[in-house]
Amino acid sequence: MNAIDLLKQQHREVDVLFERAARAKPGEKVGLLGQLAEKLTLHARIEEQHFYPFARSKGIQDMVDHSLQEHAEAKRLIANLLQSKRNDPKLDSALARLQQSVQQHVKEEEEKLFPLLVGVASAEELDGLGDTLQQSADELSNQELLQMAESEGEALPPVQS
Repeated sequence: MNAIDLLKQQHREVDVLFERAARAKPGEKVGLLGQLAEKLTLHARIEEQHFYPFARSKGIQDMVDHSLQEHAEAKRLIANLLQSKRNDPKLDSALARLQQSVQQHVKEEEEKLFPLLVGVASAEELDGLGDTLQQSADELSNQELLQMAESEGEALPPVQS
C-alpha cells in the first residue's frame, strides 16, 4: 500500500473511534479514549519519523512545518484528555476539541499536502515509503507506545482553557 493510502486508512480508523467515543457511555468512553490516544500517537510518530522528512526532501517544507505544529497541539490535547477522570464534566468538550483539531489537520493533509506530494514523488517512492510506514507502525504497535512517548518527553503539559 502506498504511503498516502496508508495514512488515509489510519485517518478513517481514527474517525470511527471519535464517533464511537462521542456516543459511548462514561465507563466505555475512557477505554475508547485510550485507544484513540494510542492510534493518534502512533500515526503522528510515523509521520514525524518518515513521512514528513520524505515530504521535506521533495521541497514541501512549509506544509510540513505547519503539520508539525498541529501535531504538537494534538499531543497537548491528548495529554489533557488522558489526565481527565471518567466523570469529568469537561471530558466531552475536551474530546470535541481534539476531534476538531484532528479533523482540520486531516483535511489539510488530504486536500493540500498529499496532492502536492503525489505531484513530486514517483509511485515507486510512495510505495516504498508506505512499506516503511507500515513496518514502523507494526513495530510501534508492539511497544507500549504511550509510556514510550512520555519517557521521551513527547507528552506535553495539558492545555489551559
